[in-house]
Amino acid sequence: MTKWVTKKLGDESVAKIIMGQSPSSTSYNEEFEGLPFLQGCAEFGKINPNTHVYCKEPLKVAPENSILMSVRAPVGTMNRADQKYIIGRGLCAIVPVIDGDYLYYYLSQNTHLLEQRAQGSTFLAVNTTEVSDMPITYPESLAEQRRIAGILSSADGAIAASEALIAKYRNIKRGLLATLLQPKDGWKKVKLGECCETELGKTLDSGRNTGKYRPYLCALNVLWGKIDLSTIKQMRIEESEKERYLVKRGDLLVCEGGEIGRCAIWNSDEEIYYQNALHRVRFKEEYDATFFMYLLGHYNDLNLIEQYGKGLTIKHLNQSSFRGIPVLIPDLAEQRRIADILSSVDAKIAAEEMVVEKYKGVKKGLMEEMMGKKN
Repeated sequence: MTKWVTKKLGDESVAKIIMGQSPSSTSYNEEFEGLPFLQGCAEFGKINPNTHVYCKEPLKVAPENSILMSVRAPVGTMNRADQKYIIGRGLCAIVPVIDGDYLYYYLSQNTHLLEQRAQGSTFLAVNTTEVSDMPITYPESLAEQRRIAGILSSADGAIAASEALIAKYRNIKRGLLATLLQPKDGWKKVKLGECCETELGKTLDSGRNTGKYRPYLCALNVLWGKIDLSTIKQMRIEESEKERYLVKRGDLLVCEGGEIGRCAIWNSDEEIYYQNALHRVRFKEEYDATFFMYLLGHYNDLNLIEQYGKGLTIKHLNQSSFRGIPVLIPDLAEQRRIADILSSVDAKIAAEEMVVEKYKGVKKGLMEEMMGKKN
């Protein structure tokens, strides 16, 4: 049976800790003179840093293949050093003695142990002692360390493959939007209000004590192309108000404030209502709601919606402005054809997003199982 041990991160048999120290700013440059310089984690990438600042007078250097960790808010953010880096006071370098991949995964799973040690009245930070004293549990067998790291790396590979597919499909969708929604002969120009009925939702009244509590959607629930039900709240709705503020299957919900124009379709028969930060849009029979959802998204990408918002700091899209937005549209058959093409790409994106979440869950479970404290 593999023996597991727990030691401090700074133990010489686990890793060497190098705390960052900022060199003089006079030695900074963008002419690639010296070594790349990292003051903190602002230039961390997904795996490796990406910096354009170099320094000719290094004080503390993170070796290639070391683990870079933020020691100032946010504490515990990590990257891998793909080359030598000069590190400033916002970072430390962890040079592994045990398997580096295992240690990286273990640290990423247990950053809360470091956060618990963080202190500071203005912003959280950890010092040399707090980093060095962080407990690390690992199998003594190097082969076992590598086996565990290899399994987790395979999960990461599966996640990366799905994320690459998502990026590919999003690029395809971007191209399709530009092509399919380019106006063609026979498309007509109308105002949005000519195609639908629109109404703003119910104003929240925290002082009301009558009416039944019912679920409602607000702007935070409406993402581009989908409804997020994870943060649904409830408000009092009188029986006499139900029909007015009920959201029905096929209704397009459009954000009135903030990122104006952000929209999604409600595709459920569940009872739900909506707040006045949203426009509820019901299209006439000769118009397709899904087509308009993609059209508004495309207009947003072209910055055509922003100009209809009112307000200096936070833009609002009032009823009159919203209904007055000019749109170029084809006939109903073409609307549906375009909507079907774009929906099929979105379905592929959604499927891959589910795969990513599945693999992330598998990886989390594996890390908890394989890196938990062993006897």
